[in-house]
Amino acid sequence: MQKSQLQKINSVLLFCLLLIIGLYYGSSFLIPLTFGIFFTTLMMPICNFLENRLNLGRILASFISTFILFIVVGGLFFLLFSQLSLFINDLIERKQDIFGFVDNLQQQIVDSTGFTLEQQKEMFNERIYGLIQEVQKHLSDVFGGFIDILVSFLLTLIYVFLLLINRKKFNEFLMKYVSEKNKQNAKIILHKSKNVANRYLWGRAQVMIVLAVMYSIAFFAYDLEYSALLLIFGVLVTIIPYIGPLLSGLLPVLFMLVISQNSTEIISFTILIVIIQLIESYVLEPLLIGSEVKQSPLFVIIAIVLGGAIWGFAGLILFVPLFGVMKIVFDNTQDLKPVGFLIGYDDSGAKLDFLTQWKNKIMGRD
Repeated sequence: MQKSQLQKINSVLLFCLLLIIGLYYGSSFLIPLTFGIFFTTLMMPICNFLENRLNLGRILASFISTFILFIVVGGLFFLLFSQLSLFINDLIERKQDIFGFVDNLQQQIVDSTGFTLEQQKEMFNERIYGLIQEVQKHLSDVFGGFIDILVSFLLTLIYVFLLLINRKKFNEFLMKYVSEKNKQNAKIILHKSKNVANRYLWGRAQVMIVLAVMYSIAFFAYDLEYSALLLIFGVLVTIIPYIGPLLSGLLPVLFMLVISQNSTEIISFTILIVIIQLIESYVLEPLLIGSEVKQSPLFVIIAIVLGGAIWGFAGLILFVPLFGVMKIVFDNTQDLKPVGFLIGYDDSGAKLDFLTQWKNKIMGRD
């Protein structure tokens, strides 16, 4: 009995190891395909509306849905890169101010450490060649990464278009591998998986839209420089749970610290950003994304770290909803229900209404 149990555990561990290896080495194929599957679930309601309500053909409805996705996602990335280009050009135009800041910094170094300007210049000349090489390497990596992103995005759009056209065929294909006894359970898993992926992505999109409105008001009220760039970056990066919202709030505060000389303005702006972050985390996410896609914070962090290690930036985005789909499978598979319970967010006993708590406290109840 113990030997059989040990063999079972070894089989599971071997499967997990092979799965991680397959995900890592198959990333160039799997990342666009996974994005394509999730975007397909997002666009499926629009495609169904065009096909069933407007009586458009499946190919035309799929093409229009894919084109809408291209306009929205492509437009966001175009705005991001255009604002980034304006930011870099502005830095070049302000080079005299930057040089003045560097000269002032060098003088402060002389006053505080006694390290002379000649010694600083000698050190600078020694390292400038290596610095230029590093900059060239990073620029080359950025350009190559941009080309890879563009190719992956176009490939993802092709996947979305083809998956929308063949969505019923894939369902039927999967059902052919399921026995009659398990067909109903398999249908439930597929239906819930689609709903979880759709709810997560659509809910996340709604959170990003509301967050964009709040950030726009805050940046406009304080007349923050580069507000368009900070807004687009801050909204897009929130798709990464926990880490994204932190970065989206931290960057504007850092810009305000550098640009503003008014301490009252800096403190009030920081408080406003913190309030927006709290609204995003404790109001918008539970309301718009919902508890059915909520996972244990521990496993969200594990999904982010594991996704980043295996698939890089794409893994930071994709592994959280992937874990959500896995939870659906685990919850509806008898032998894996304990794993689904472990991954899930258990808030039993924590949903006691505030008014009930207050009433119990007044009446002296626990």
